[in-house]
Amino acid sequence: MKWVLSDVDVYNQSKEYVDTAIIPLIPVALESEFKGTVSKGEFITYVCNELERQLKGRVFLFPSFSYLKNSTNVIENVLEWKTEIKQEFKHVFFLTSDEVLKNASSEPLKENLIWLPAVPFEHMDEKLMRKLLQDQIEQILNILLQSWNN
Repeated sequence: MKWVLSDVDVYNQSKEYVDTAIIPLIPVALESEFKGTVSKGEFITYVCNELERQLKGRVFLFPSFSYLKNSTNVIENVLEWKTEIKQEFKHVFFLTSDEVLKNASSEPLKENLIWLPAVPFEHMDEKLMRKLLQDQIEQILNILLQSWNN
């Protein structure tokens, strides 16, 4: 389910089955890292959309949390989101390709942060892109299954 009105109605009817929130973390940088940062955000967006498609009925995909790459209070803001969303969802996961966020994340966030190395899809064949996406989804599914089994 996604952050769209029609899915909210479905969510409200089946809350007991939808226990996992997925939030993409998208850095924004406009200077020297512009293209690379956009590529990372695009990659995470593809992964999250595919994850939601495969796990529809079990996960709820929230809108992207975008932040300035050089911001000093990103972790605090993400933890605030986690606290808020945990009131409704048993499992909360943030997906990112931002190495800085991965390396700087605090203990309260580490168990909820899934970092993926970005794969630039810009000039990639559609078939290869699908294969790489599926490989990433399988890795994430293992993480989710471990969390769901605990």
